[in-house]
Amino acid sequence: MSLPLSRQLAASTRQRVFLLRHSQQKQHLLTKVTAGTTAYYTKHYYSSAATATAEETIVPNQHSPVILPNPALQAFRHNARVMPSNIAEQFAVLNACIRSGDMARAERIMKELHRTKTDEMKTFADLHIYNTFLNGFADKSMGHECLLWLDNMRAYGLSPDANSYAIVAKAYLKNTAFRRARATLQEMQAETSITIQDVIKSDFLTENDVNLFRKIISESAGNTTAEVQKLLQELEKATTDVLKESSIAMEQINSHTEALASAIGAESNPDLIVNVPEARQTEAMGVAFLREQLQDLQDPQKVAKMDPYELQLGLEQQGYEVAMQRLLHMKESSRERGDTLAAMNLTPLKNIMWEWHQKTVPLIIKEIEECDAVQGRGQERKMYGPFLRLLKPETLSMITMMELLRLHNSSGIADGMKTARAVIDVGKAVEMEYNAIQIKRASAKRAQRNYEVHNLFASGKLFNMAVRRAHMDMVKQQEGVGELLESSSEGDTGTSSQSEWTPVWPSTIRAKVGSVLASIFIDAAKIPVPSYNPETREKIIEHIPAFFHTYQYVKGKRVGIIKFSEPLTNLLSREPVRDTLHPRLLPMIVQPRPWLSYNSGGYLSAKSSCMRIKDSPEQLVYLHKASEQDRINAVLAGLDVLGSTQWRVNTNVFNVVLEAWNTGEAIADIPPAIDEHAPLPPKPENYDTDPKAKFNWVNKVKQQQIEEKNKHSLRCDVNYKVETARAFLNLPMYFPHNMDFRGRAYPIPPTLNHLGNDLCRGILMFGEAKPLGERGWRWLKIHLANLYGYDKHSFSEREHFTVENLPNILDSVENPLTGSRWWLNAESPWQCLAACCEVAAAYRSGNPEGFMSHIPIHQDGTCNGLQHYAALGGDLAGAEAVNLAPSDRPADVYTGVADIVNRLVEKEAAEGDELAKVLVGKISRKVVKQTVMTNVYGVTFIGARQQIISRLRERDDIPPEMLYNAAGYLAKKVFASLGEMFNGARSIQDWLTDTARRIAKSIPEEALVEAGIIEKKPTDLSAEEVPEPTKKTKKKGRAASKKTFSARNPSSNQMTSVIWTTPLGLPIVQPYRRSGKKQVATLLQTVFIEDPEASRPVNALKQSTAFPPNFVHSLDATHMLMSAVACHEQGMTFASVHDSYWTHACDVDSMNKVIRDQFIELHSQPIMENLYSEFLERYKDYKVPVVNEINAKGKKKASSKKATTVEEEESESLLGFEDEMANEIKEEKNAMDALFGAENEEVNDDLIDEVEAEAEGSEKRSETKKRGARKYDYTWENLELAPLPKKGEFDIKQVRESDYFFH
Repeated sequence: MSLPLSRQLAASTRQRVFLLRHSQQKQHLLTKVTAGTTAYYTKHYYSSAATATAEETIVPNQHSPVILPNPALQAFRHNARVMPSNIAEQFAVLNACIRSGDMARAERIMKELHRTKTDEMKTFADLHIYNTFLNGFADKSMGHECLLWLDNMRAYGLSPDANSYAIVAKAYLKNTAFRRARATLQEMQAETSITIQDVIKSDFLTENDVNLFRKIISESAGNTTAEVQKLLQELEKATTDVLKESSIAMEQINSHTEALASAIGAESNPDLIVNVPEARQTEAMGVAFLREQLQDLQDPQKVAKMDPYELQLGLEQQGYEVAMQRLLHMKESSRERGDTLAAMNLTPLKNIMWEWHQKTVPLIIKEIEECDAVQGRGQERKMYGPFLRLLKPETLSMITMMELLRLHNSSGIADGMKTARAVIDVGKAVEMEYNAIQIKRASAKRAQRNYEVHNLFASGKLFNMAVRRAHMDMVKQQEGVGELLESSSEGDTGTSSQSEWTPVWPSTIRAKVGSVLASIFIDAAKIPVPSYNPETREKIIEHIPAFFHTYQYVKGKRVGIIKFSEPLTNLLSREPVRDTLHPRLLPMIVQPRPWLSYNSGGYLSAKSSCMRIKDSPEQLVYLHKASEQDRINAVLAGLDVLGSTQWRVNTNVFNVVLEAWNTGEAIADIPPAIDEHAPLPPKPENYDTDPKAKFNWVNKVKQQQIEEKNKHSLRCDVNYKVETARAFLNLPMYFPHNMDFRGRAYPIPPTLNHLGNDLCRGILMFGEAKPLGERGWRWLKIHLANLYGYDKHSFSEREHFTVENLPNILDSVENPLTGSRWWLNAESPWQCLAACCEVAAAYRSGNPEGFMSHIPIHQDGTCNGLQHYAALGGDLAGAEAVNLAPSDRPADVYTGVADIVNRLVEKEAAEGDELAKVLVGKISRKVVKQTVMTNVYGVTFIGARQQIISRLRERDDIPPEMLYNAAGYLAKKVFASLGEMFNGARSIQDWLTDTARRIAKSIPEEALVEAGIIEKKPTDLSAEEVPEPTKKTKKKGRAASKKTFSARNPSSNQMTSVIWTTPLGLPIVQPYRRSGKKQVATLLQTVFIEDPEASRPVNALKQSTAFPPNFVHSLDATHMLMSAVACHEQGMTFASVHDSYWTHACDVDSMNKVIRDQFIELHSQPIMENLYSEFLERYKDYKVPVVNEINAKGKKKASSKKATTVEEEESESLLGFEDEMANEIKEEKNAMDALFGAENEEVNDDLIDEVEAEAEGSEKRSETKKRGARKYDYTWENLELAPLPKKGEFDIKQVRESDYFFH
């Protein structure tokens, strides 16, 4: 059994002796750079110093976007270095064989890859892979094989480096072959420029290995040749220096960690909180697992004495094995106490889990043995066998059990889960646990580099762009970061440092590993149920399967599922087990690792990427290239600012939360505890005779059960938050951030962060306190009014609101649950309570202006998307509606739209419109708010109608049968009102949609040349005549359904994504492509998984409709990151929730100035012109398919209308069918006309694309009737973009004078 975490950390002190290396030369370089600092900031028509004093330098070629070959071209794979999925699978197996010690098979795989995949190996097999391969031989003391493959490396075109020679020499030394080790070093000196110093500093050598190298000196004492003596002298010096540096490292690290620990203990809240009440438990495995992971943070006295950096590492490296060991420890302890009944005071579920675990482990061991013998399932076992040997069978059992319990009720499956998700998640959990162990075992030298970078970041030096760039360059040189990219749903490239090569497991591997473990576990997991012997009528205990595999139909598709048996569901109190928190995703207690590259930052040991990427290799490649060329330093610096903000638990609010939680009552957004199920509604008297009455009763029962499950699920979610906050009461918290593909930042810890709900935000406060001052005291009072919901009034009125309600505020603080509960009526009750506590404490201090305040004050944008649209379009009316222009009172765009809609409705009601008559006086701000808010983010007419239906239903004063038509009527009016208020925004949104549609249907000229469709100098294709239907020759088999790539059928090769670069240099690739599934046979069933490696055509509809909202999101993300860095320069604490910016009360005025200045700076640049220019450059020489009808004389028909694309021409037949789908399209088109103007003809084309697959049969019939023998010319024309819309007259500099821009 392993030691507790605290003892493990104490024992790890010995390892830290071997940490500091290269520190002197690194410090010299950084000191040299800092002395002559020049702030480095990547600029794309944007400048903002990353440091307050440095002079800016423009990076050469900063305006040129990253442009890579189109995925339709062969050059894409070569230049992008995206690894094919079959190679990724074999590399993963190779690595598993190496790590598990099966070097015989690893060698066979390597030889086979070189024999059959020569080109791929030249591209992807680099020094990192070979050195890991060599080290596998060295670990087994196979020196001869090491030397043989060292020679093979040269034959394959690779030059061995210092690590290679260090590994070979180590292999010989382990066999006490000192002469051969010495000969290897002599050969290296003779043939290369690598020094002995480089070899001894290799990350593949431990301290014990360095001592082995010293034995060469003693064993060669009798050799007097000059060459050998020189080598021995160099060895003596190199090994002595390394070991000396290691001893110095101990003193330096201990000195620093003692200072860090004392600093954390003295910060903000010096008083330790002891004897914290326990939180009432929820019967959910996820919560229990979380409590186990947080156990080491529960003792405040121990925590205060521990090194925070080492404690953080320990927390990250905990895993399933720790949970299993604790379970075993508890059981053994209970047995020692004589507690043999229902052992260890555990719930019945935990007892059963322990039995499952004991039965599963032998089955896993047996499966591993059969894999070694390669019997039975043959090839399948060859594939997944090596991965089962990477972890202990006990750990594999615990992972499988935890993951399957975690997935209960996931993916919309009642009392179960989808098989495909289950097996992939189990496989991924095995991979994560294996990676965590590898990181834990990593060389101390790598740990030292991370430690050093962390210290630089904590000191603030890495916010200086010159220091950041110098350090990045140095890390690249020392680590030799490879360019290998591998497909991964998580966006992790699998690139390696010198000391390790750990490829990402493809989904196929995860599925196979997960399926065998899930299959074994399902066979082993039984649950006892009381029964009786049918013959003797004696009571017996029968063991039935706890899980079973079956199929059911989900949304019309047959889906494999793993179901929980009814007794297991009852044991879980019919309660879902969801969202088990992985211990490596907790808040951090030290500042996160800075983002020095796109895949290096965040947690200290866990691998992560700065961008959340799913199934988009193209985005990953662009991000990699931009990071490699230092184009995204400003973005990474912004993420670092967000991660550097220190947080603490607000104990005043937490105590109320804990008290409310333990009462079990429904308070604020805490749902009630369900101790027993509500009685079922009484059955109607005609239950057995009236099917309708029976149907209605069954529906009521189902609805009641669903509500109970939902309440329990929400209560589990609150329990996670309470447990996490309770564990961090005495500790600072930091939230490492990354971003989505549009650049919007999110905290990585999922359970407790400031982007969470009202409860999360209420129990969090800044770790640093600042005096309020006169203005801060005013802003605190305004903030409380905002949180209560009194935010549509002037600042003076809001301040007065707080002063008037001071008695209610004081009562809320003194008697939060027993008084008048005034705070519970607020829009954000928990945040309001936090503000009440702060206002009350400042008021009672007698000197509010000198009160040290922790609470964050929010400044929120007014429908931020529309603010950006109004700025881009220069809309004067729109700018006034969203507070870009100065005014005495805050404008409310939602009220403005509601007023316009009411005027239109009243007018049409007076004209006799029946729907309008019903709606008169019923159009409130609430009815239109969601539609107005989401319109800028691409809501469709159908979506808007559904939103309004929900709001109208809440009113309960409109007949149900009229809701549908009334909502459709109002949706059109809302769109028309927005078009009236935001004329320039409408034009820009229209242009963005149209441009994306054109781009998504384009193909690079080079791809057409490669396909032999056009010559090098493109010429129009000759006219094609559409044959009569009777003359068509039927093709058999697959050829019948496969379309030939041509101007007439171009969609199979339309692979052009919309790609643009933000003003901060971040390349954004829209990921929308047609689904590409890969069939993978597993032990449970055949599963279909997304194949990210496959080149798939884009989804033209999604590309066009999603571009406007994504573009605006990228702008608001840019504004936020610019503001974050600028606030950091001025010494302000900064946090954000997208378009809500937070800081201390005393800094609100300063932050407001920064927000306005950065918004003006952003929109003073020619954003639309830059986008237009980038598109012209990026999509130069792209072609679109065009069709022209040919008249009887063989000439193209003259038409005032421009030639249509193939999709437009073929769509004519679709509109001829008056079915429900066509009616939906017509409604959507009418609504779009209301918003964008009736002249827009191209919106309809996108809607047609949406139903193209469903209408395929109808399209063919219509084509037969309508076209017959009509002749067409299908050809390719250059991609042309429409001119930019004219910009309005609004002066963006007016934002500086607008008090309510953010408020």
